[in-house]
Amino acid sequence: MDRAISNRAATLQALIDTATAPALAALRTGPAHARVALPAAIAPAASGAAASQPPVELPDPPPAVIDWLARAALLYGVPFEYITPDGRMLPKESIRFFYIDLNWIHRLLEGAVSIGLSTSADSVQMMATIEQLVDQALSHTSTVRPTLRAKATSGHSRAGAALKAAAAQSSAAGGTATGPITGLLIRSAAVSGWPGVEVSAYADDAATLKLPLLRLDRLSDDVLIALFDGLPRVVDFLQPPESLHFGVRPTTAFASSYMSFLRGLGYGGYPAGQQIQGQQAAVSMRSGAAAGVLDVAASAASLEAAMQTLGALDSANTFTAAEFAVQMVRAAGMQSFQWGVSAPTGQRGVSAPTGTTAPAVGRIAG
Repeated sequence: MDRAISNRAATLQALIDTATAPALAALRTGPAHARVALPAAIAPAASGAAASQPPVELPDPPPAVIDWLARAALLYGVPFEYITPDGRMLPKESIRFFYIDLNWIHRLLEGAVSIGLSTSADSVQMMATIEQLVDQALSHTSTVRPTLRAKATSGHSRAGAALKAAAAQSSAAGGTATGPITGLLIRSAAVSGWPGVEVSAYADDAATLKLPLLRLDRLSDDVLIALFDGLPRVVDFLQPPESLHFGVRPTTAFASSYMSFLRGLGYGGYPAGQQIQGQQAAVSMRSGAAAGVLDVAASAASLEAAMQTLGALDSANTFTAAEFAVQMVRAAGMQSFQWGVSAPTGQRGVSAPTGTTAPAVGRIAG
């Protein structure tokens, strides 16, 4: 009995090898998306050879299938336990940067398409075409986010039309991934506190070569995932800059306990609106029953004196409500992470200290 089973298994393997050899050879030597030709039928085992029938050209997979597999390659629908098997790998108030292992993605997609197999012929076809199918899915990963965003805004004509156009342009361009798929997971109260947080990744330390954002989603109230096409050197988190607003910062440097950063007005070599590095002035609050209310007169006098000291006012030392408003603008906060930087400093291009071995806040571990 065992020998008979072994003989049948060997015969089936020989038939599979015979059937897939031409297709695999075509995949190795032909273009990336060339159609694969398989023998139309396989001769009975008794004959010991494949039937001499002309090969049949397989049709391209339906676009809906490629789209679904492209989403799977970006971990849509993958249980979180498969991404982070142990909660200790992503503790509270932490961020983790990672690569996506393409071997793992191959096995994921292979498992996904195997659900439709019912015969040995289906298995032969999948074995011959799985690499081509995976390549097509990966090449369409850049179209997934624009397409999903276009569907989400379909009720808003102007925004929806713009996103649909972007999705169509990405699809027409082939939407190919040019680098490794990398990403990050962040678990923090900031995820729920700023649901519209913006994440940008750059391929260079100067943050001029922006990487395509393949996915940005909240997986729970305090967990966010982002995926990029390429290896980032800098990743920026920016609070939603929905509108300009005024604000002050608490500090122990001044007796008033509050301060404001100074901004240039276009004089003294300080560009208008740009923060003057390392320069701030005290602002004051009213006392008594009006505690917590800004003392405009005292704060304006403090800011005016600081700007005069820097030579940042015009020749007449003009400081009106307009100049005061510029100083009180509080822009959206940004936290930057840079490859090799041991701690956040607010400045890019800072080298890690000698002997640094463990990643710290503000560092992308290499």
